[in-house]
Amino acid sequence: MADESGQDKKQSEQAAKKRPQVPLEVQEQKLMPRPSFWPFILALMLVVAFIGVMTSPIILALGVILTIAAIIGWMLEKH
Repeated sequence: MADESGQDKKQSEQAAKKRPQVPLEVQEQKLMPRPSFWPFILALMLVVAFIGVMTSPIILALGVILTIAAIIGWMLEKH
């Protein structure tokens, strides 16, 4: 049994020598999202909704609907 474990060690050492040496390098990656126009659209629709609060229920309803549409558009945007 001692011979088998000695052979296993030799085989593993030989296999380790045969493996190519890969240099360990850390590569820097940018983890930023792509530019999107949806945040700007959402901000505009929120302004329309707030103007609707001050002026007319029709403008408020329009602003709320467009705000929801902007949120959905932003969520469904594929990168």
